[in-house]
Amino acid sequence: MTITPKIIITDTNIITDLDNAKLLEKFVGLDNVYINDMVKNDEINFKTGNVDIINKMKEIPLTVEQLQEVNKLTLEEKGLSLYDLINYVVAHENNCILATGDNRLKKYSEEHGVEVIRTLKIIELMENKKIISEKEAITACINLRDNKYTRIPEININELINKLQTVTS
Repeated sequence: MTITPKIIITDTNIITDLDNAKLLEKFVGLDNVYINDMVKNDEINFKTGNVDIINKMKEIPLTVEQLQEVNKLTLEEKGLSLYDLINYVVAHENNCILATGDNRLKKYSEEHGVEVIRTLKIIELMENKKIISEKEAITACINLRDNKYTRIPEININELINKLQTVTS
């Protein structure tokens, strides 16, 4: 099952958010969700989320040409980390959607033609595609809102909760 027609390349903050929302396993199980192999091998640890679930993620490798592009961009783009640039290049070169909660990476990617989605959009898409129920989506939002480490603004979480509740009213 998929939530978008395009492949989604995800970064670690999305994984952490979805783990906190208790949706990571369902997200990882989707047919079109991938993580770059270098990001997975270098950035994933117990702080990211449930490592047993994350290890089930499908990987998309970085090609030599993409690595060369990343190296070139590291000299030009000082505001983005190496792994941000890897995610951008993989998404860009493969015509994928980039799932990130990082504002700088989102802005850069969109300015360079890469579609970006964030955690709340993923929850909404999963509910729209009936991968999760409306109740599960609302519970996921509440889990995020109640997590003291979330970087998602509470107002945005509440807006999605209200939208989900309105659809069924």
